[in-house]
Amino acid sequence: MKANFMQPTRREALATIAVVAAVSPSEAQTPAVTTPSVLTAAEMDWLKALVDTIIPRTETPGASDTGVPVYIDRRLAANPELAERFRAGMKALDADAHSRFGAAYPALNEQQRTDLLTPLGDDPFFRLVKGLTVDGYYTSQDGLTKELGWHGNTYLTQFPGCTHPEHQL
Repeated sequence: MKANFMQPTRREALATIAVVAAVSPSEAQTPAVTTPSVLTAAEMDWLKALVDTIIPRTETPGASDTGVPVYIDRRLAANPELAERFRAGMKALDADAHSRFGAAYPALNEQQRTDLLTPLGDDPFFRLVKGLTVDGYYTSQDGLTKELGWHGNTYLTQFPGCTHPEHQL
């Protein structure tokens, strides 16, 4: 997958941080049907397949269950240049899927999707979509409460710290 992606500028990084900070956990994404503002309905379906490969449903909700595609669409709406780069990455990944497996990315089975994404660890598009997926998931209500076990500002009488033996001094 070859695509020319620029690293985000400092201004883009600050804008991204501002957008993330503006989304409080109480405003976290829900899987409610929302009309996308940048991506088409077909692109949103394509994106659901991708984010669910990155964070699949297990005993906790998957990425699309928590509204990550809607979160990504909002982020793309806030930055047209990012939206262009994102679409170019989607097209490149889809072309790679067609080349290797003869089908569009969403039509691939789980193993084919994993095989396609695994070598892309340092690919700029994959790093971008993975970062947006993680941000969207862990700022969602389900990501915070069901995955991380966060339950708000709970008073603790004691904080034991990390209990993993390999982390003890």
